[in-house]
Amino acid sequence: MTTAPRNVLITGAGSGIGAAVAAIFAAQGDRVHLLDISESRLESVVASLPEGSAQAHVVDVTDYYGVAGVVESIAAAGSIDVLAGCAGVFDGLAGIEQTSRELWDRVIDINLTGTFNVVKPVAQQMISQGSGSIVLIGSIAASRALPDGLAYDTSKAALEGMTRRLAVDLGRYGINANLVAPGVVETGIRATSEEILGDMVPDTKVGVGTNPDLMKMLIPMQRGGLASEVAATVYFLAGDGAAYISGDVIHVDGGWIAT
Repeated sequence: MTTAPRNVLITGAGSGIGAAVAAIFAAQGDRVHLLDISESRLESVVASLPEGSAQAHVVDVTDYYGVAGVVESIAAAGSIDVLAGCAGVFDGLAGIEQTSRELWDRVIDINLTGTFNVVKPVAQQMISQGSGSIVLIGSIAASRALPDGLAYDTSKAALEGMTRRLAVDLGRYGINANLVAPGVVETGIRATSEEILGDMVPDTKVGVGTNPDLMKMLIPMQRGGLASEVAATVYFLAGDGAAYISGDVIHVDGGWIAT
């Protein structure tokens, strides 16, 4: 039986899935450490959580040493029991023709290298503890090329490979690693990505999530998901009931992966 309080580190916690993950862990009595590039978004999330349950850390996941410093400060006060890697940006539907080198570098730097930047120091801490759970947020885009752009699809596919290797490397220390791959989920990622990436992102306002007919055709459940539904899966994978699940990809996509 999973016991609280655990120390849970969540990247991309200022909005969307990251904020929903913070909410479910905090509601169950865990101590959540929220990492995000936006101080204002973090303040809003902290205010929505039970008093005293959350600590905000303003940091850019592309800054390895900045992230490592935050991890060190958290670990100095106790264990890091769970990592939920939710930070990421969206490149619209930018294909090879629309993807500039600058856009490619920035998306890969945040979504892929930024994940490594937090996984590396957290894994070192969990190894020293001999326990822990890592859950990364991927995407249906790793398996289906239609939803997103070239750099985003590539970064999310790479995260699946990272997750499998983490499971191999960390299992002997009692640490499991899994990835949750959402489908269409309303998270506000377009707005936050435009804020971070600026005019590097092409002006693409279409997509599966904005086309009801396409959604009904591709998604057996014929609706988009909720951030809370993704967060519930993260919570399960970080609990004792999933202790023997590792290196797996769990799709939370209304059945899209089956089509």
